Amino acid sequence: MNAVVLASSVGIGGLIGYVTNYAAIKLLFRPYEPVKIGDITIFPQGVIPREKKTLAKKVGEVVKNYILSEEEILKIVTSPEVRSEIEKFLDEKIKYLTDKEITEFISKEEMADNFAKIITKVVQEKFSMFASLISEDMIKNILIQLEVPVKINELIKNEKIKEILKKEIFEFLEKEVPQIFLKAHVDKIIEEKVASFDEKTLEDMLFSLMKKHFGFINFAGAVLGGIIGFVQYFIVTNM
Repeated sequence: MNAVVLASSVGIGGLIGYVTNYAAIKLLFRPYEPVKIGDITIFPQGVIPREKKTLAKKVGEVVKNYILSEEEILKIVTSPEVRSEIEKFLDEKIKYLTDKEITEFISKEEMADNFAKIITKVVQEKFSMFASLISEDMIKNILIQLEVPVKINELIKNEKIKEILKKEIFEFLEKEVPQIFLKAHVDKIIEEKVASFDEKTLEDMLFSLMKKHFGFINFAGAVLGGIIGFVQYFIVTNM
């Protein structure tokens, strides 16, 4: 056995296997445009650039059917984590808003005017004998002169508001959000976005995602080439 020849055969085989796989991967992306002399194509365009539109369409379909399908969106928006965050948000916002005085949302004059109309209507309907003794303007003036701060939480119950809002929000999430995604045609948006990438950007994006896998393919090519070189040495020396 000639160790030098064996090592050379294995080394050359490994190098050929590595270079072949490396070139094959590069040819998926290069050249970006077909190499031509006149109207004659000397070297065709890389597979990925040539099939970019088809690739973009397939990516959009995968996202729509598997990643952002109606069922998957429903799972996300109805998950315990999402519900917990919504409840936490409602607790904080409701407390923040209801701790404020009602005059922060409506002027004292408007509030007095609204209450005066309500009181006048009630008196006229339920206590008609006193209707002639009061007027809407009189009640309004009295209310305006009162300096009693009224907080929202003194008029309504926080928990009741929370339950109503929770019901409405969760119904919206379950019934409307998946439909919104479908109507937005996410697959078409992704398809157009991928199709708009220039060839270099698409290559860089795919290489960043598949770097380890491409490296393994190159390594596997070198190993396979080395094995072929090893076997070839024994075939040649025993002929």
